[in-house]
Amino acid sequence: MPENRNNQHSTAHQTSSPLQKLFETVERVFKGIDIKNIDGSVYNQLNTYAHDIGKELSLNSSKLRKFYNHIKKLEMEISDHNSIVRKLNKFIAIMMYDVGRENNEELKNFALGMKKLVDLVKSSNEHEIKKFYNIFLDFFESLVAYHRYYHPERS
Repeated sequence: MPENRNNQHSTAHQTSSPLQKLFETVERVFKGIDIKNIDGSVYNQLNTYAHDIGKELSLNSSKLRKFYNHIKKLEMEISDHNSIVRKLNKFIAIMMYDVGRENNEELKNFALGMKKLVDLVKSSNEHEIKKFYNIFLDFFESLVAYHRYYHPERS
């Protein structure tokens, strides 16, 4: 049975959806961030991609808002590197639970894209993780706002 599961995952990754491609681009931007020399162009790029993903994404606004609220709430609860990693792991688990429960391909693509970004935040060193978390939070907030703008009927 595990072989079948692995085959399903490899087949799903062979064809990239527009959403997956957008998240891959955002991932490249995140990987290229030099936190010590970050400038407005990075924020502008991430805002553009948040716009594109928000426009492309056809999830229910309540679902998207649930995920964003979880990340936003972390802002008040984090104190150090370990607490950020722990809370982000919890966020990923909540998203993946919803993916498994709903069997929705778009939700799955969204969750996998967000997981890659969260993994990049978690992999940053203890002196930079809060800054990367804040960049991720800004990106996510923009994404939710653009989604609401383009899909007001999905609430």
